Amino acid sequence: MHSEDSTVLIVGASGGIGGALYRLFSPTRRVFGISSQVKDLPDWFATDYSSSSMAEIAEKIHCRFSKIFICNGFLHGDGYFPEKRLVDVKATSMHAAYERNVVIPALALRHFRSHIEQIRPAHCAVLSARVGSIGDNRAGGWYSYRCAKAALNMFVKTTAIELKRTNKNLVLVAVHPGTTQSGLSEPFLKRSARQRVSADQTALRIEHVVSHLDVNSTGGFYDWQGDTVEW
Repeated sequence: MHSEDSTVLIVGASGGIGGALYRLFSPTRRVFGISSQVKDLPDWFATDYSSSSMAEIAEKIHCRFSKIFICNGFLHGDGYFPEKRLVDVKATSMHAAYERNVVIPALALRHFRSHIEQIRPAHCAVLSARVGSIGDNRAGGWYSYRCAKAALNMFVKTTAIELKRTNKNLVLVAVHPGTTQSGLSEPFLKRSARQRVSADQTALRIEHVVSHLDVNSTGGFYDWQGDTVEW
């Protein structure tokens, strides 16, 4: 039997890392999954990620979450690929990157903020990326993705400041998961010399890092090793 104070919410639960987090927690905890995919699983909700859809799902859920993971992200697909040069930048690709990397996580936090545990400690991790760090940008390129993740980081920081006033037990952070074998990173793995791990390993790392952060860490940006990433 799952205890209510250990309930987990995973937004983007059918993606590589989101799915791994779902598999990690579901054997021992009650897990709510939100995804664009329809699955015949308990507490699984399919959505088009519109504000109205997520608001409707939030109204159907009557519990509080001690852990929330927002795993939505978009790097390539639907004819889009990371831009290497300024002349490659298009309005359509920038809009798509912002919509899926910033707007969807923002709406998720907006609609589920009242479902966050308030009496006991709660942890909320929003998956970001090191390439969204302005201070760490030494290679350039990847315009739309970099800009979108930088905007997401600002959103997390701003939201953490607001929610800290009403929920002093909440740790809300942006997390860089590292190079993970997933659909998002697959086209780039052969060309990258960086260490890459399975989605299941990444899920374990994220859970470990997030669980060991305290309220003094809220609003921060951390990598999979628990180290601070500069903004």
